[in-house]
Amino acid sequence: MRLYVQASLGEKEKAHLRQLLPADIEPVFESELPAEEREAQVTGADLVFGNPPAEWLEKAPNLRWVQLHSVGFDKYQHLSIPAPISNMKGFYAQPCAETAIAGILALYRKMDWFGILRTRQEWVGQPLRSELGLLLGKNVLILGTGSIAQACRKILTGFDCEISFFGRTSPEARFRSREELIAAVSEFDVIINCLPGTDQTRHFVSRELLASLKPTAIFANVGRGSTVDEAALVEALRNGTLAGAALDVTEHEPIPAGHPLWDCPNVILSQHTGGGFSDEFMGLTDAFLRNLKKFRATGTPDHIIEPKKGY
Repeated sequence: MRLYVQASLGEKEKAHLRQLLPADIEPVFESELPAEEREAQVTGADLVFGNPPAEWLEKAPNLRWVQLHSVGFDKYQHLSIPAPISNMKGFYAQPCAETAIAGILALYRKMDWFGILRTRQEWVGQPLRSELGLLLGKNVLILGTGSIAQACRKILTGFDCEISFFGRTSPEARFRSREELIAAVSEFDVIINCLPGTDQTRHFVSRELLASLKPTAIFANVGRGSTVDEAALVEALRNGTLAGAALDVTEHEPIPAGHPLWDCPNVILSQHTGGGFSDEFMGLTDAFLRNLKKFRATGTPDHIIEPKKGY
């Protein structure tokens, strides 16, 4: 049985995978193949670990299972294959949540501004004390109710925050519709976007929603860049109707030179690194091996997604 590994594993992770794979599975690593051979290897594979082009997967007649190395699967939304597809649900929840909260804290405590002052070798000190904010006790809205949202809630409880969720079907969501949300969103101090990227969520954080926020609100995005009307977000930041934004994801990545987000006031751009941590790829490898064991034992891996439905 042939396993195509598209995930960018280092030598340590490759050795670990080879050591623990069942003897009847032969791994082929994309990083060790010339570019012109990769498509043929995918179309001849039985198993895939990673995120190769969707059109290659559609031409793989022997494919039995695909394990994505991501949680998001935007580029697979129109993929239709008989093999089950799993994502890494929950794997990135804690680092993404910590990135969101770190960005929010940095904006409240002006850590981004202190970094600028350091590069200028400029000491301001005492006059800035009155401009610093606290996350303690803030009223927080989390868009989405999945694993990242739950990890954010867990961290925020330590700050005695009041937390509400938006989710169309979740029983714990306070808001189920955009109309309900817009009517009440002005009460929130912090909005954390954890929404997935689907046709239904495109520009969910719309000009109307942004215009309904209080001017002291802070917005964080660890969901998908496509869920935010970026032009409206830039406008809100520039005209002061939004106090700041911590953005791990953006609509276009990498952000092109000259894009207005580079020059926006009170913006932290973490460049889609929010899920990263030192043992990320070893953790991904172990998660794949655990799910492979489940697939071999039962025929049904964990975290199967339905690309056309967006979850």
